[in-house]
Amino acid sequence: MEHETFSCTMCGKCCFGMGKYIRLVGQMGMNQVVVRHDISNETVYATIPRRYRDDFDFGEARLVTEGRCPFLIEEDGLYPCMIYDSAPKFCKDFVCCKMKVFDTAGKLVARVNGQCSVISDDLGFSEWWKKTIAILPNENWEKHASSILEQNGYRVVWYD
Repeated sequence: MEHETFSCTMCGKCCFGMGKYIRLVGQMGMNQVVVRHDISNETVYATIPRRYRDDFDFGEARLVTEGRCPFLIEEDGLYPCMIYDSAPKFCKDFVCCKMKVFDTAGKLVARVNGQCSVISDDLGFSEWWKKTIAILPNENWEKHASSILEQNGYRVVWYD
């Protein structure tokens, strides 16, 4: 089984729905903000980096209660966090999946969070997963799932 350390691709998918959990609760000077993460109950003091200061609107960010995190920005098709260096630990430690499945051309087929939790745009793969992988016994599930996927021409990467 192939294992790697998870590395964020800045797709933004994990942060598009975090607006209801990330709260801008205060401002300390022009570039310092107080941020509250409601899931982990963390409060952090974050600095808005110089390159984002002209575009950051404290008043607008404070009003966010749904949708994307107020610190998620779009840059050249990527979605970095403008306060990542001082973001809550919950955000820095977040891993969007336990496993990724790639086809023979190296194209991502699925992201997997658990035996019954597969995210794929390929409906055929999703159905195959339900009938083949999701029904495997829990004991040694990772090993068995990897073996079946590899026998069917997929490359599997597990994240530590």
